[in-house]
Amino acid sequence: MFISVFARRLKPGKTYEDFIAAWYPDKGFGIPTRGPFVARNIADDREVLVIGFIDLPGRASLDEAMTRLAKQEQVRHERIAEVIESTELRGIYEVSDEFDFSTDATVAAGRPAR
Repeated sequence: MFISVFARRLKPGKTYEDFIAAWYPDKGFGIPTRGPFVARNIADDREVLVIGFIDLPGRASLDEAMTRLAKQEQVRHERIAEVIESTELRGIYEVSDEFDFSTDATVAAGRPAR
């Protein structure tokens, strides 16, 4: 599994709604995903964070998907460039671990040996 992360800053005068209109894809990606989740910084609503989970078995399948989607994504990213001032973080990360910190029991059960 992979996580796609983008932190972007909107241009002055551009709204969250402007961003969503530019960012929203024209068609589906054709790969299993969860999200994307879009969030605004509570201290600065010009800062937008997008996180998506990509459920592919390995880097080769991710590379194939990225190659297949490159043209479609280029068009979308050109639209996004019209509303963003900068991209502060851009990356796809491979999941190494998943932990559950919701209760004392799940924390204790998942604690690594010291």
